[in-house]
Amino acid sequence: MPNMALDSPLDNPSSSMFQTGQKVVCINDEFEPWVYDLYRSLPKKDHAYTIRSVAIGRSNPKFEVNDDAEIQMTDANYDVLVLLEELINPEDPHSSVRQELGFRGERFAPLASEDVEEEAEAWMDPPQRKERELADI
Repeated sequence: MPNMALDSPLDNPSSSMFQTGQKVVCINDEFEPWVYDLYRSLPKKDHAYTIRSVAIGRSNPKFEVNDDAEIQMTDANYDVLVLLEELINPEDPHSSVRQELGFRGERFAPLASEDVEEEAEAWMDPPQRKERELADI
């Protein structure tokens, strides 16, 4: 199946649903190895967070080593990225615009209820839910 790129990140309905101050839960905390070198703080699956900012940014970058042994970004997709109140990261070292490293919106799902912890538990995989229940005993 061919990779269907969006004309605009805003064409993705899941990415346009977030607003500043909104509570979300992380549903995907699987990152490429290079992410651990750039980011200081990463979201954890099934944990609740608060949206600090929503913006267009780059995702899925491709890197190459040039003749001077420097790592350079050669390509990337554009996506809706979110910043979270609970996590602060350094600026993107590969951007000509000063901006903090963010996370793709598709890594999160909105929380609808006021009981953030209870709703976050509803998103958990059954083994993780059981593990948390045993820890509360």
